Amino acid sequence: MRKIVLNSVFILGSLLLLTGCFRRVAPEGFGPTDLEQGLIAYDQGEWESAMKYFDNALQHNPDDTEALFKRGVIFQRLNNVDKALKSYQQVLRVDRKHAKAHYNIANLYSFEKGNTVQAVFHYRKFLSLSPGHPRAKEVRKKLADLTQVPGDKGLKHRNTMRLGKRGRPVPPPAGELIQPPTFAAAPVPPPMKQSVEMPLPSSGPKAPLNMKTDFPQVVCLTGTVGEKRVEGSGFVIGGRGYILASSHQVERATRLMARFQDGSSYPATLLSVSEALDLALLQVPVQGIAPLVLDLKPSPPVGEPVVAVGCPFGLNHSTTQGIISAPERNLNGKPLLQTDVAINPGSSGGPLLNANGEVLGVIVGVLPEAKGIAFALTSRKARHFLGETFLQIGTLFADAKRYEEAAEALSMSAQFWPNSPRTFNNLGEVFRRTRQFEKAKGAYDKAVSLDPQYADAHYNLGILYDNHLRDRGKAANHYRKYLDLDPKSPDAAEVGQWLTAAEAAR
Repeated sequence: MRKIVLNSVFILGSLLLLTGCFRRVAPEGFGPTDLEQGLIAYDQGEWESAMKYFDNALQHNPDDTEALFKRGVIFQRLNNVDKALKSYQQVLRVDRKHAKAHYNIANLYSFEKGNTVQAVFHYRKFLSLSPGHPRAKEVRKKLADLTQVPGDKGLKHRNTMRLGKRGRPVPPPAGELIQPPTFAAAPVPPPMKQSVEMPLPSSGPKAPLNMKTDFPQVVCLTGTVGEKRVEGSGFVIGGRGYILASSHQVERATRLMARFQDGSSYPATLLSVSEALDLALLQVPVQGIAPLVLDLKPSPPVGEPVVAVGCPFGLNHSTTQGIISAPERNLNGKPLLQTDVAINPGSSGGPLLNANGEVLGVIVGVLPEAKGIAFALTSRKARHFLGETFLQIGTLFADAKRYEEAAEALSMSAQFWPNSPRTFNNLGEVFRRTRQFEKAKGAYDKAVSLDPQYADAHYNLGILYDNHLRDRGKAANHYRKYLDLDPKSPDAAEVGQWLTAAEAAR
C-alpha cells in the first residue's frame, strides 16, 4: 500500500513538473513571442508594428528592458524626445547598469534639452560601465567639450562654437547623421561624352522638351538587405561626390554601389537619412562631376512639362516625360508634386527635371491602386534636408578642429539653406578661428540680418570687434544687444563686465 502511495506521489509530481515546463516553453512552440515579433518589425523599420508588439510584451513583463529600450529608440527616431527619455529612464529603473540607455539619455540631454549637468552624468556612467565600447573615445571627447574651462572669452564652456540659440549643438530635425564624410582624395572620372540635345516626343497637350539624352549626374544604386537585392536611383548634388537618394532604398542596405551612366561604379557611403522625408545623403569617392541644381522657385504650375530620370527595374538611366498634373499636395506630412510620368520600382530617388534641367523634385513613388499618378518630394524640402545635414557635418568638423572641411561643409549648407542664421553664425565662427576676420564679420552680419533677435550672433560679433577688429564702440553695441536678448544667459554677468570695459575704452 505504501509503495502504491509513493508511486502515485511520484507520478503526480512528475505530471506537475511536466506541466510547469510545458507552460514555460509553450510560446516557443507556437511561434515568436511578442518581444521577438517586435524585434523583427524593428529590424525592418516598421515602427508602428514594432511598438504594438513591445507594448504587448510589457503588459506581460513591465520590466522587459529590451522592449523598453527599443521603444525609446523608436520614440527618438520619431523626434518624440520626452517619451524617449521616459522609456530610457524606465530601463534604468530596472537596470541601473544599462550602458546604452545612459548613452542615449546623455545625447538627448546634450543635443535636445541643453542640460549639461544631466548629459555629463550619463556620459560618465556610460564610460564607467562600458569603457571599451567603440563610442567611448567619442564620448570622452564630448565630455571634454562639455566640461572644459574656456580658453578665452570668445568660446563657451560647453562647446567650442556658439551653435544654437543657447550655444548648444542643434542636430537637424530633418535628418539623422550616420557619419561625417571622409573628404578623402578622390579619383576624377574620365570625361563623359558630350550631351546631345534631343526633343522628346509629346503626347496630348504636353509640350515637347529639348532635354539632354545624357545625365552624368544620375546614378543607379544597388545593395543588399539580407539576401535581397535592392535597387534605386540618385543624383549628384555636390562636387565631392555627394549624392541625394531615397532613404527607403538605401537605409538598411549593405554593399551599396553607385553606377554612373558611363558604366563606372563606386562604393557609396551612407552619411545621413531622413525617414520623415524619405531622403538620404550618400558619398562616393569621385570628383569632377558638375552637380544638378535644385530649383529655387515656388512649386511649378500645373501642366509644366517634366522629365524623370532613373533606373526602373535596374534599367540603366531611363528617361520618361510627363507634366505636373496637380498642385503641390501634402500627403503623409510631406509636400509632394503630382505628375503623370511613368515611374516603376527602382525609380525612387531620381530627379524630376524641368526644361532647364533643374531639379523640381525627388521621385518618391506611385500609388499602387492608381495608374498614371506618381509623386516627387519638392526641391524645397530637399534643400532644407541638405542644408541642415551639411550644417551638422560642418559643426562636427569644426569641433574636431578640421576647419577647412568645416568651412566647406558650412558653405554648402548656406548654398542649400540660404535663410539659416545658424549656418552663417557657425561659418563666421570657423572664419574667426582661422583668423579670416573680414569673412567672419560678413558671416555674422548675415546671421543677424536673417534674424536680428539671434543673440549668439551678437555675442560673437561683440567678441570679434573687441578682440580682433579693435572697434570697442561696435563691440559694446553687440554686447548690449546680446544682454537685451538673453539677460538670463549664464554668460550675462561676464558679458556685462566686457560691456563696461568696452564703454570705458571708447
